[in-house]
Amino acid sequence: METSSIILLVVSSAVSFGLGRTFVHFRDKKRKKQAEEREAQALRDRPVEAESKNKGKRKRQQQLAKDATKR
Repeated sequence: METSSIILLVVSSAVSFGLGRTFVHFRDKKRKKQAEEREAQALRDRPVEAESKNKGKRKRQQQLAKDATKR
């Protein structure tokens, strides 16, 4: 093989590898974002828990809920 053919082969291999890694990176990023959105939607759609009959526990739950809305 000639030197120019070898250089062309190396360059084309490097470009191909780089493009492949770029596509994989963006595809994984997109999948991760979709998984986070599905998880957030599942948390929003879950049913509301029944209020506890224990007065102390009820106060703690209300305090936690109040703190969560402040954030």
